[in-house]
Amino acid sequence: MSHNKYRTETDCLNCGAEVTGKFCSACGQENIEVHDSFFHLVGHFVADYFHYDSKFLRSMKLLFFRPGFLTKQYWDGRRVAYIHPLRLYFFIVVIGVLMGGIFFEHYKNDIKDRIIKTTVTDNDTTKVQIGEDSGASISWTRDIPDSTVTDVDALKAQKGGDAREQISIGLDRFIGHLKFILFGLLPLYALIFKILYIRRKSFYVDHLIYAMHLQSFAFLSELVFTLLAFLIPILDSPLKWSSYGLIMVYTTISLRYLYQQSWWKTILKSLIATVLILLGLGLVFVAYMVIALLNVS
Repeated sequence: MSHNKYRTETDCLNCGAEVTGKFCSACGQENIEVHDSFFHLVGHFVADYFHYDSKFLRSMKLLFFRPGFLTKQYWDGRRVAYIHPLRLYFFIVVIGVLMGGIFFEHYKNDIKDRIIKTTVTDNDTTKVQIGEDSGASISWTRDIPDSTVTDVDALKAQKGGDAREQISIGLDRFIGHLKFILFGLLPLYALIFKILYIRRKSFYVDHLIYAMHLQSFAFLSELVFTLLAFLIPILDSPLKWSSYGLIMVYTTISLRYLYQQSWWKTILKSLIATVLILLGLGLVFVAYMVIALLNVS
């Protein structure tokens, strides 16, 4: 029931019928004032998920502590007691956006320094290294007419600065769009599982439901570990690797539970799926960087 003030008027704002009590007998709408305060709006949101909707807590508990269980329940048609996978996914994304605004700026420059290294070589090539020790790089060369080259050193310095600035912009866009990118890649992830388990009599949408649950867990666990790293900076590196390890273990256990194959097959397919998923995300990242380099003057 709402804590808003009840209206003195007796006409229902929803259907226009006469209201004799707190609720309209025709449509069921509560006869309350229409102008909610900010705190009332937040209160309704919290009540919807944490008080009135007990499915939320049940779903979150099972998502974390019983890998694959929610997906299996959905596959088997037992769905009323749990939040729909898509609703759960978007709720976690909203939480991520709200939390991200609190501590993301703290890491923004550090992320750029670790991911991007730009050097300018003597043959007028801009080389962007992705990661400090990964060995992966993108080389970008532009032919410059001799008539425009008056000071080689100054030109290289200017070009290097422009490249770094554009790559920085590209990285900002990639991070800002990441939640949409991950959502857009869900069909690809489902296709990967469909191919890995091609002999099973499963529909494509079944694998899509699993991909939603898996990504929901991965996203929320990353948020938790990032928040812990923000609060305890000295543990930043151990927490980062722990989160990666946890997601790998979760993936393996959930695949084993859902598809009932031997452990060695499950571990192998878990590794293959992880590599392919990271490859897909990496290709999108490279596309963002290439587009950024195209803007280098």
